[in-house]
Amino acid sequence: MKKINLLKVILVLVMILLLGGCSGNSAGKFYKKGLKNIDNGSYQEAASNFAKAIDLNPNQAEYYIDYGMTLIMLNENKEAILTFDKVILDKENSAANKNNKLAYRGKGIAYYKSYQYKEAIEQFDRALSINELSDLDVDILYYKGSAEEKAGLYDDEIQTYTLLAEQDSSDSNAYNHRGFAYGKLHQFDKGLADYDKAISLEKRNYNHYLGKYFLLMDADRAEEAYKVLEKAAAIKIKTEEDKFNLAKVHYYMEEYDLAINEFSKACENGFEESYYYLGNIYEMRKDYEEAVSYYKKYMEAEQVSKTALVYNQIGACLLELGRNSEALSYIQTGLKYQEKSLEQPLKRNEIIAYEKTSDFVTAYQLMTDYIEQYPKDKEAAKDYEFLKTRQPEVSNKNN
Repeated sequence: MKKINLLKVILVLVMILLLGGCSGNSAGKFYKKGLKNIDNGSYQEAASNFAKAIDLNPNQAEYYIDYGMTLIMLNENKEAILTFDKVILDKENSAANKNNKLAYRGKGIAYYKSYQYKEAIEQFDRALSINELSDLDVDILYYKGSAEEKAGLYDDEIQTYTLLAEQDSSDSNAYNHRGFAYGKLHQFDKGLADYDKAISLEKRNYNHYLGKYFLLMDADRAEEAYKVLEKAAAIKIKTEEDKFNLAKVHYYMEEYDLAINEFSKACENGFEESYYYLGNIYEMRKDYEEAVSYYKKYMEAEQVSKTALVYNQIGACLLELGRNSEALSYIQTGLKYQEKSLEQPLKRNEIIAYEKTSDFVTAYQLMTDYIEQYPKDKEAAKDYEFLKTRQPEVSNKNN
């Protein structure tokens, strides 16, 4: 996946963002300190220095923009949105347009980080409607495409990645993401064509092979899918990252003992995503204690993105272990991510958790909504009938 740099614009656009004149010396010194803090990864100190610069000189747009981006790094997204709002002006000139574009981009990222994907898309569209700073458009489009994917807006996602592919026909990641979206819509031939294009552009990128593998599995073409894994396994190993990627290939080839050994070594070399795969292997082997241990290590890792998927997996394992209240906490955290593709399993596990804690009233209420959303889930329909018998009014009638 193409890496999106949150603070891409902080250091390179300082001079063009001025609303007018030079900042006062004291404010400027605090601002420069903040930039140095960012460069060192000291975001709390950076935020403090940017806030001081704003107090001393509240008329500099770049102070607010860099402060807002730093707040995002600190997960203070609501405050970041309010900060960006202070920059946006209803004016039509080059300086205002540049500031507005950066502010809309910042607001979009803040909404994205808050799992408010539709709101994020709206802000990204506003940023893209401004012609200035066009070098940021690719970055913004990737954010927009990711937000559309998480919101389950696959038709829109296809349009976004089509635009990226048209802008740069050598961008293999655009074809990879569009192939994924086509697969979600069961347009498998179009998806396969995109993955083949991505592979032709970047033959050593394991993600392209794995994407094609997932799509073929979804299309019930397991034999072809396995052949894709064999091609990926044949890539010549050159780096430690290649070794980690090969471990993933062996994992999907169900060579679990080999994968465990490879992932364990990858962990030692800093590839913390390995914890998730190790957890998954032990979960499949029904060693739920070991699975939970690895999932928690993944949660504690600093270099990996937390997703709804891992919260669902650890919640499911905890349910198997009878640690139901703990499971419910993880599942509900996963639901906050509002990832459309994980919504159904998370909601189903949430209901199971309430059942196992004997909160049949809440379980019944959630199940009523669930079967309206997912009427094809026959097991849930059976469970719904059971939950009806556990409601207070039924118990009172029987008594």
